[in-house]
Amino acid sequence: MKKKVFLLLICGLIILFFASFFVNRASQDPALGKDIHSRLAKGEKQIDLTTMTDFEWDAAAAFGPYTTNEIIEESMGIQFKGDSGGIEVIEDQFLLVFAKGKHAVKTVVLSREYGDYAIKDHKLLMVK
Repeated sequence: MKKKVFLLLICGLIILFFASFFVNRASQDPALGKDIHSRLAKGEKQIDLTTMTDFEWDAAAAFGPYTTNEIIEESMGIQFKGDSGGIEVIEDQFLLVFAKGKHAVKTVVLSREYGDYAIKDHKLLMVK
């Protein structure tokens, strides 16, 4: 009986350990990226992100090439787990990060083809 309880406890801990990798993990939103790029191609220089998203978020930030996860966490005051789109090593992309509370919820990879990006008033994507 003790062996069964011990075995169940070990299995539960292993499951919790692996589940922690998937909880509060930001996923990339390629559809939102396409929508933003479509507007940029039409010449828009300021995009209201609140009208384009279908998920909850309370903070957004844009990060340039060679930005590490640690820089994102420090800058936004969040825990960043998720898809960074490779911006740590790729210089022709920006990463848009959306957060809710203390966790990133979505990311969007943006091409530097249209310029560099910044966030204004916590909701407007600006092209420089």
